[in-house]
Amino acid sequence: MYSSGSWLSEEDGSITLVNACFTLTEQYRMVLSAVGREQQLSENEMLVLVHLAMHPDARTQKQLQGTNLHLSISSICRMVESLRRKGFLTTELDVNDRRSWIIHLEERGRQLAQQFQIALHARLQQIFGTVPSFDLDAFADTLSRAAQAVSAQPFAC
Repeated sequence: MYSSGSWLSEEDGSITLVNACFTLTEQYRMVLSAVGREQQLSENEMLVLVHLAMHPDARTQKQLQGTNLHLSISSICRMVESLRRKGFLTTELDVNDRRSWIIHLEERGRQLAQQFQIALHARLQQIFGTVPSFDLDAFADTLSRAAQAVSAQPFAC
């Protein structure tokens, strides 16, 4: 006889791991929104700002999209323009490709990205501070290596 959920074993941590990742992602988004709200920035504007700070070599909208920023190129262009108008970054026409704009993160943008990083670190310390002997840097490194492995291996059923 079939019992609801019996095919999912409690011993298999796969679902638990994915649910934990979703929970951590929601915490990330909450911090992103809270820090952005103070400056009247949307969550997507904050995402672009944080990605620019994390990836200083991503100098164009197309390069920024390649940083695993899960926004369309048109959304990125809108966010870049909005952040430019608000003084968080500047843009200049790329002389090598007149269809592209080179993005420069301004000091105000760098400071806000740093403020976000500090707030996120504090939130993660609150979350993981209850776990004995937890090493946040080692955990982040492990998850980062797993994400890189996923990127290198296409999914096939």
